[in-house]
Amino acid sequence: MIHLTVGQGLTSSILNIIEIIFIYQLVTSDFSLGLVIIDFLAVLMIIFFSIVFFMLGSLYPVLIVFYFWLVDRIKSNSYIVINSILVMCISIVMASLFDLVDHYTYAFFLQGKTDIALLGWLIPINDLIITIVVAILAIKVVRPKLRWIRINFPRPIGLWQITAILFMLYVWLTAIAEKDGVANKYASLLLIMYLIIIVVCATGFINFVKSSQQTQRQQQIIDKYQAQIANANQLNQQYNEIRRERHDTRNMLLSVQGYIRDHKDKEAEKLLATFLQNDTVEKHYSEIDNALDKIKISGLHNLVKEKAYKIVEKGIPFSFEINAEIDELPGSEIKIARIIGILMDNAIEATFKQAKPYIQFALLKHSPEVYELVIANSIEQKLNINTALKFEHSTKEGHQGIGLSNVTQLVENDDHYSFSAEVKDKVIMMTCFIQGK
Repeated sequence: MIHLTVGQGLTSSILNIIEIIFIYQLVTSDFSLGLVIIDFLAVLMIIFFSIVFFMLGSLYPVLIVFYFWLVDRIKSNSYIVINSILVMCISIVMASLFDLVDHYTYAFFLQGKTDIALLGWLIPINDLIITIVVAILAIKVVRPKLRWIRINFPRPIGLWQITAILFMLYVWLTAIAEKDGVANKYASLLLIMYLIIIVVCATGFINFVKSSQQTQRQQQIIDKYQAQIANANQLNQQYNEIRRERHDTRNMLLSVQGYIRDHKDKEAEKLLATFLQNDTVEKHYSEIDNALDKIKISGLHNLVKEKAYKIVEKGIPFSFEINAEIDELPGSEIKIARIIGILMDNAIEATFKQAKPYIQFALLKHSPEVYELVIANSIEQKLNINTALKFEHSTKEGHQGIGLSNVTQLVENDDHYSFSAEVKDKVIMMTCFIQGK
């Protein structure tokens, strides 16, 4: 039994409680003036109840755990389980360290001495020193990992149950030691048992974390596999849809071909309008029409006209330029039509819901063998142009289109075309040089 003066014993007990609360608050980074006042009042209540029940050494860890549980409960803290585990572990570790330090301080410096009134203060001083050491370790080791633990294990009920059992075992051992007066006689044995409890707690926590991580990795693999299956099913569905559309398109073109052979232009135009879902009524926008008059390639003329009219009708500010007459272009007319169609559709879709949209179209003739197509549009969100140019990349919902990557596939390994894109000042500018004979 450690014999101290009443003042020394009470001071040591109060400081022990404050030190445990301080370590917990330090680990959780939960400091405020209001909380300090509440903690101080809680310390007084813990001391009061512990003295009333004559179980100061064994009861105060329970009251500390209950106090922090009550605080989290009132705050509806979502981390109440992990916080409860944390405060139980801190209480066991700190109380065991206090017992260890107090025992050997008394054995080496106080036992058999007559000036206890002076030397007895070594016990609270040494407890304070060990608290400072633990506080440093808590800041350096425990606190940085707490956020990760809270995110990955917000409600580890199984770990809480194990910790609670070990915590109650610790309290039970301490209560028996105090009640039967065996704390001093079997101090070394008790300290060993406390150490075993701490080791078991630490081992259980490590095993729990490893097991949980393994479970999470397995779940991630399952989720990834399921996502791959879902993507494969979606791609298969899209592929089947493309096959159907291609089949329908071929049949429609065969029908149009029949009308053209019979010189039934109006019927062919009507069928195409039905298929394309556009209006056959003649509309005119003089600025666009004047520029389009320079494109003498009928198919390309109609494609650009439809896209330009669509932009104007959506109320999107539009800049349109063709610098010279163009009666033919190098390369494949189908390929250049696909390039223009993709880039203009992307521009329309990208700007449709913007607060300040803008689209620019330019088809420039530099020489009979060199032409430059420029399509630019405003953007509101950041765009990684290197990612956007990758194969099958799309920002559209459900991957309904593959954006710029489709254009890169079209021009790849074709000397007639060179395509580039850049983002500058919230504008993406796409340039395609068309060259050759």
